[in-house]
Amino acid sequence: MSNDNLIGDSVRHRKLTVLLIATRDLRGRMTGRKAVLQTTVNSLVKLGHHVVVAYFGAGADDGVVGPSADQNHVRYLKVHGPHLWEVLVQLVSGFLVGRRSLNECLYTSRRARAALARFVHAEKVDVVVTDMVRTASYGELLGLPWISDLDDLLSLRYKRIAKERRGLDGLLGYHKTRGLQILAGLVRPVLETVLRRESAIIARREIAVAQRADLTLAVSAVEATILGSLSSRPVFTTPISMTGPRQIAPFKDRPRELVFLGAFSYQPNRDAVRTFDERILRQLGRFGLDDICLHVVGEDGTGYDFSSNIRFMGYAKELNAELQKYKAMLVPEVLQGGIKTKVVHAALNKVIVLAHDTAVAGMGMEPGVNVLTWRSPEDLAVLLRRVRGNDPGLAVIADNALDWAVTNFGEQRAEAKWKDYLSSLFRESDDGVGAKDEVRARRRTSRSRKKTATISR
Repeated sequence: MSNDNLIGDSVRHRKLTVLLIATRDLRGRMTGRKAVLQTTVNSLVKLGHHVVVAYFGAGADDGVVGPSADQNHVRYLKVHGPHLWEVLVQLVSGFLVGRRSLNECLYTSRRARAALARFVHAEKVDVVVTDMVRTASYGELLGLPWISDLDDLLSLRYKRIAKERRGLDGLLGYHKTRGLQILAGLVRPVLETVLRRESAIIARREIAVAQRADLTLAVSAVEATILGSLSSRPVFTTPISMTGPRQIAPFKDRPRELVFLGAFSYQPNRDAVRTFDERILRQLGRFGLDDICLHVVGEDGTGYDFSSNIRFMGYAKELNAELQKYKAMLVPEVLQGGIKTKVVHAALNKVIVLAHDTAVAGMGMEPGVNVLTWRSPEDLAVLLRRVRGNDPGLAVIADNALDWAVTNFGEQRAEAKWKDYLSSLFRESDDGVGAKDEVRARRRTSRSRKKTATISR
């Protein structure tokens, strides 16, 4: 984004009120997606803006709460998702006719729409940021300058997993509603058909969002390019920042060999550990590595049945300290490219990343330079032997990975990106009309055209 297109000081010195509409409360236990959204919040606050996080589902508080001690100028507003009857109506009028995805049906709520409209008016909100395609409709309805952060392209994910999933768990959002349970039961017999339809609907919706939002973001640069091409609109990358530890334990002094990072509330994490336990471990045994233990950080394992080679370490409040107990991190095959925050955490702590070659696509890492990649269990066995033998060459890879993480995921880089993104929204037109007025006029025109088209039919 060229600086020639930015207002500059007029926005940089103005305090904005930014409403972030999130699919869940950003507080509490951290996940990869939460880390991305927290970067957004922290960057905006450090730029001097006020942030309100409106979230769906269970959370710490009801209603708006004041700034917390560690997050000045941030407030949280809980909004309510749709009633069960609303979900069922939207399934018939939206999903079945191809107008709305299942993901959106579970987050489209009259109560939320009314609450957000009241809040925007009362608090004089300047900018709206929406989380994923699931909340994108609110960005358009509120009529303010709108940034859509799509995260990953869900259409690509659904297309690839249509034949692989055994349930909808983890695919339709993070809240555990009665409506979701009923929906999952209803569609299970025709799951592949449902997922293929969902993929096709979301693909259209992603393009529509990119064309209607004032600015669209995707976590992966590769996916941003794909969506930009499909929508004929520029799509940018979502800034991510992470802070590493002040001190790093020496590689040879770390007591454990292999770690996996991720909670089982996210189904791909469960699938990855299950695949390692049931398939990969058996083949590693052929190379004398049947005693390898995979320590799972972020999950306590309650209610799951795995072999004794899988050891659950629970949620780590001090993640950097926990990661420095390990020499290497296992990153298995994934459904699609994107930024894996677990890889960044590993790199910042000089944990050697042993990644399936699909897992680092689009991340700008170089195999053999700052990451070690594998495709087969035999490849992984070779890498694990290097780790077990304290191969001195691994130190260079760890140093390079740390440099990569610091360069690409520093706080200043994220703040600079958000400064540019906000400035691009507030370019003033030659006649002096502000960004809000331009957006409202454009959307009124769009709605008028839709009505005219309807009457013509």
